[in-house]
Amino acid sequence: MQSRPTSRHVTARTTAAVAAGTLGGGDTDSPPRPVRIMPLGDSITAGMNSTGAAGYRDELLRHLHRLGHDACFVGPCVNAFQPQGDPAYAAVCGITVEALTPLLPQWVPAARPDWLLVHIGTNDMYGPEHTAAPGHLRTFVRTLLRLAPSAGILLASIIPSRQPEWQAHIDGYNRHVREIAEEYGHRGRVFFADMAPALHASPQGGDDLSDLVHPNDQGYAKMAAVWRDALRARLPVPAGGPILNPNPHLQTPWISEAVERDRGSAPACFPGWTNHGVHACHGRLAGLDNGSHAAGLCAAPGFLGTRLATTPGRPVRVTFRARAGTLGASAAPGERARTGRGLGIQADGHSRATVAVTDDWRTWTYDFTPTGADTGLRFTPGTRPGTGPLVTDVVAREAAS
Repeated sequence: MQSRPTSRHVTARTTAAVAAGTLGGGDTDSPPRPVRIMPLGDSITAGMNSTGAAGYRDELLRHLHRLGHDACFVGPCVNAFQPQGDPAYAAVCGITVEALTPLLPQWVPAARPDWLLVHIGTNDMYGPEHTAAPGHLRTFVRTLLRLAPSAGILLASIIPSRQPEWQAHIDGYNRHVREIAEEYGHRGRVFFADMAPALHASPQGGDDLSDLVHPNDQGYAKMAAVWRDALRARLPVPAGGPILNPNPHLQTPWISEAVERDRGSAPACFPGWTNHGVHACHGRLAGLDNGSHAAGLCAAPGFLGTRLATTPGRPVRVTFRARAGTLGASAAPGERARTGRGLGIQADGHSRATVAVTDDWRTWTYDFTPTGADTGLRFTPGTRPGTGPLVTDVVAREAAS
């Protein structure tokens, strides 16, 4: 007889081993620090002509998660239409190498990237200025090395074009891209990523492009595979099995200084999550310094949910961080705002587990064994009127095979 699926208790992670089947508070809390990746370039990096305008980014993040790497994208630009993954990047449509270089001092130190994915130069290929592009690229790389002294740089050859004259310029430029990567490669921080051969372009069409220079979805997927292989060879061994949720650190295109000043009073879109009555909380307001945002769970009913591509029978551990929150709290004159401290977490096919959060961030784990290939995961506030807890850094990992 097959036993019914059960959900283990939620446990608090401490510096010692997690006590199975118990509920308790951890003495300390160590926020995870995902690998910070900056996609850097022009409209191809921005994702022009791709579904969801995410370009290669969503697919690359899925690749890294499947390999078990906890990663997030960083940069000053945000894609408000991205359906999955992490919406940040650093790119300007139509920009040349020379024009992008002065923006780097504003962008790079603030983002603190661990890796920069550089695909730049396409807009230099349209006329006689293509001959100056290699010199501009050398200055560009030197600037990156100065601004991000501990980051790795993947310097890519640029993808092909359907226009034969431009393609001749691209071929010449790409030879210089390889040479520049090798010139600075002795520092152990600059690596060549040969992107050009991965995509096919034909003057007759029927290729990996959507127009003369921009990829279609198939072309962007091929770009993602090149970046994946280049990163995989250089990232540390992942901390565990595949990560199943697309946006673990609750990056959101709707966060802003205004939302921060309003203390989370506006609902937000978290790509990859279903939001019913939750609010965005900026990392600084949440007391975080690992690049994460937080979700403020409002009074019931409401939830923050996501779908996991699970393997039936293979255990999943969900690690998340939570604390009490007062975002958006309101009270009558002379009364104190109520702060909800109840938090529920539930996977499809399992009973709801509850956590009583504290005023400090704590790290919790929730273990379950999925019963199907598609599992919903939900966070819900308690039933007490008022604002609910804050939640962030939700990493659902499948057990390694």
